[in-house]
Formats: sequence, C-alpha cells, structure tokens
Amino acid sequence: MDIDNLIKRYSTATQLLEYCPYKILREIIIVEFSKGDFFLTRGNIYDHVFYIVNGTVDIFIDNFKDKQIILDSYESGNFIGEHEIFNSQPFSSSVVSTSKIILLKIPRKQFLEWLSLDNHLNNILINSLCNQIYKLSNLVETYSLLTTKEQVCLILSQLSPDNSIISRNSLLKKISSTTRSVDRVLLELKSKQIIMNSNGNIQVNDFDLLEKFGGSI
Repeated sequence: MDIDNLIKRYSTATQLLEYCPYKILREIIIVEFSKGDFFLTRGNIYDHVFYIVNGTVDIFIDNFKDKQIILDSYESGNFIGEHEIFNSQPFSSSVVSTSKIILLKIPRKQFLEWLSLDNHLNNILINSLCNQIYKLSNLVETYSLLTTKEQVCLILSQLSPDNSIISRNSLLKKISSTTRSVDRVLLELKSKQIIMNSNGNIQVNDFDLLEKFGGSI
C-alpha cells in the first residue's frame, strides 16, 4: 500500500500527514505486521518513530519476578518511541503488536525536522504526550498504593455490563503482583459469586458486590 492509498483509507493517516512536507513524506515507510510479529525491546535504541495507522500494541515491562506488566495499550493514532527519539535514549518499555498492524516508520532525522516545520504535528504530539502522562500517573498510583485485591477489583470494575468478560491472562498482565496472589483473590470473588471463572475467562456477575468487596475503589 502506498501513501496516497493509505491516506484515502485511514483517517488517522490523513490527520497526521495533512501538512507533512513532501521531502519528509517521501522518507516515511509503511510497514505491516501480524499479531506478535512487531516487537521492540526495552533497553534498545531505535532510530525511528512509529505511528499506528491501524491496529493495537501493548506497552509492557518485565518486573523483577519476570512477570509482564502491561503499562498501556496503544491503538490507531498513537506514536511509539516519541519519548526516546529526541536524545536517542534506550526504550523504557517493550512493545508488541496485539493485532494485525499498519505503521508509519519515520526516521529520527526526518521526524525532528518535521517537528520544526509543522505546528500541526507539534499539536498532535503534545496532545499524545499529555494523555500518556495522565495515564501513567494513574498507573503509578495503582501499582504503588493498591493491594493485589484492590488492583483486581479495580480492573474488573472497569469492565461494562455489556462486556463483562476478561481473560485471566489479560488480567494477570495488568496487575503488579504474583499469579498466586491474583488467583487467591479470584477464588474469593468466585466463592462470593461476584464472578464466574471458567475456561480461562472471568465474568463479573455483580458489579455492586464487586465495589463493596474492593472497598469502593
């Protein structure tokens, strides 16, 4: 797929590239990956910024217990690597595609030049960074102040009655605790009939009881 077709098909590409100078545009590469095939490793330095045109990725770290903790999930319209690109710093987290994904791969030199020429890009980037800082601040609070029980209940409470199911693996990745501790909480929730837990999936039966059990988080 070329840039022209990409812009016609995806509004996220249209929004980003609306005022992009041609000399920058011709250096941008379109790349596509299947689920799990796009991977960037924490601690490595990458000389490109990526922009998600379509698809999703998980941003994660491995804690000292070798457990993956999901910090965020990025989707269409998010940048990857924009924090580190200015000073060529190592990635502070790892990235993996969680669906089929289409990316714009932008070289560092061209990205920095583009920023100096295009206020539209600056506004998009500032808005993206502010949203990420806000999410990260909430995440730090969750991991540093909440118990395993409170973390489990918080994540389950964020489900909706229309979509009240989450896989156990997805839940484990969002919680900074041991698998044994999480399973202990899930067992207690199940015994109180607050959740159903079968075939690797967890379904919330009663959100009111869940809130009470979690201490009205």
